[in-house]
Amino acid sequence: MGQTLGAIILAAGRGSRVGGRSPRCLVRVGDRTLLEIQLDNLRRAGVDNVTVVVGYRHEEVREAASGEATFVFNERFADTNSLYSFHLARRPVADDLLVLNSDVLFPLELLSRLRDVEGSALAFDSCSGDDAEHMKVHLRDGHLVRMSKRLPSALTAGENVGLLQLSAYAARACFDAAATLVRRGHHHAWVGSAVSAIADAHRIFGVDITGLPWVEIDYPEDLVLAREQIWPAIESEHLCAQPPVLMEAEGMY
Repeated sequence: MGQTLGAIILAAGRGSRVGGRSPRCLVRVGDRTLLEIQLDNLRRAGVDNVTVVVGYRHEEVREAASGEATFVFNERFADTNSLYSFHLARRPVADDLLVLNSDVLFPLELLSRLRDVEGSALAFDSCSGDDAEHMKVHLRDGHLVRMSKRLPSALTAGENVGLLQLSAYAARACFDAAATLVRRGHHHAWVGSAVSAIADAHRIFGVDITGLPWVEIDYPEDLVLAREQIWPAIESEHLCAQPPVLMEAEGMY
């Protein structure tokens, strides 16, 4: 089945730890929501087939992304986690598939570095991964072995950013692994469980994005950081990357 480059944004959760009643993907950074920023980055990267898995206050998310995506509804959002949402979003894949957590603020450059890899790749930050809440990654020879919040520090190469690129073959295997885990009752597991399950058979290259401005917004202090530091840095990088504007003056070009 022919399919253009696609992406799945996992946005079913409530994100109550950030505060407020809005879904986490709809918190505002600058003059836009996280979801709008992610959709813009995907569009600029040439992704033209985006699925958003919605759950909590799904009507608001659908309205915010109207015309930009198709939607899958996780009616069990209150008692499941990202693995279950990923499982619900299964679809035929004939090209690379991007999988994004909806609570991550990141620059287009981060996405570009993933796209530069032929095949499967995940973004990680080698300068992070010490906190118990961090999804840590274990790499061997530059490729993923396992990801887990409980990974011991001796095996931790850094923190998983929440952006993953899967080749078509790896994506199908990851959907199969997710289905198996769901059948076994792992409804509270993270999507990283399925990714770890296929890591032995599918080479997933680790892309270290240390130095790029990004943040996963879990708590109010993360949102403050996003608004006061990360987003201004992203905007600055974006402006610097724009082509120069040629202006005419009298006798000058």
